[in-house]
Amino acid sequence: MKLAAVDVGSNTVHALVGHVEGGKVEDIAHFVEMPSLGAVVARTGRIGPEKAEEAIAALRSVVGQAREIGFEHLVAGATEAIRQAVDGPDFLQRAADAIGTPVRLLSAHREAELSFAGVASRHASRRQWLMGDLGGGSTELVLAKGRTIETWRSLPIGSGVLASRHLSDPPQPGEREALRKEAVTLLADAPECEPAKVVFTGGTASNLPKVLSMTRPPSVLTTQALLRAEQKLDSAPAADLAARYQLRPGRVQALRGGIEVLLLLLDWAGLDRLHVSYEGVRHGMLLAFVERGEDWWRG
Repeated sequence: MKLAAVDVGSNTVHALVGHVEGGKVEDIAHFVEMPSLGAVVARTGRIGPEKAEEAIAALRSVVGQAREIGFEHLVAGATEAIRQAVDGPDFLQRAADAIGTPVRLLSAHREAELSFAGVASRHASRRQWLMGDLGGGSTELVLAKGRTIETWRSLPIGSGVLASRHLSDPPQPGEREALRKEAVTLLADAPECEPAKVVFTGGTASNLPKVLSMTRPPSVLTTQALLRAEQKLDSAPAADLAARYQLRPGRVQALRGGIEVLLLLLDWAGLDRLHVSYEGVRHGMLLAFVERGEDWWRG
């Protein structure tokens, strides 16, 4: 079955077209825009008319590109920035009107479940393992054995929000220390565990590998590799690095914040490496639609 999923996140608007069969999703095409809603919502509590127009234009763009590929059905969801915005309900209605499909507001719990389903379809481990979905405005953590969830947390810590709050372009001395201090506080509710394996999905995890190597991006990121990537990303303005690494300037800035979160979570888990998953919430959305139809978004 050829399906499409679009999600409106705190940093990005993504669309995935995939073929779903046998509990797995084979990617066909992926499109992304970066309106960066999370930083505005964190600062003002609202999306606002200007940012809403930008996000809806991004939504039309990625869905339009997906429609050129073709699919049988489209599911659409929204996450942390829309959950936090007082004008989120109005935005959801306008977004649905723009693409002709309901844009469902995912609860933090359902977002964690869907991200886990996507990641577990490829990375599940028989021993206790930890899945992390580091987004622009929140981080979902799921502790599991195999494909069975033991516990989960949604933490109010996101790459884009942290970067916009603490880091100049490029970061200046002392700024990372302030970011780290806030991040440590926000990580206080992470579940106690000793996982054998950590797997991360989301924009930071999937884009950092090409900062380390454009030709052979690694599928495992060690602590030392993350520190090397941090040095590279702090070395010049985002616009210059974006051209070098084939990223958007906004993505470069979000990566700077995301690296600190990954380093802190690895330290907390007592491990020195994490596995990168390119499967995530959109894959989980498609798998859930096949299983539950139009109730795919309900927790």
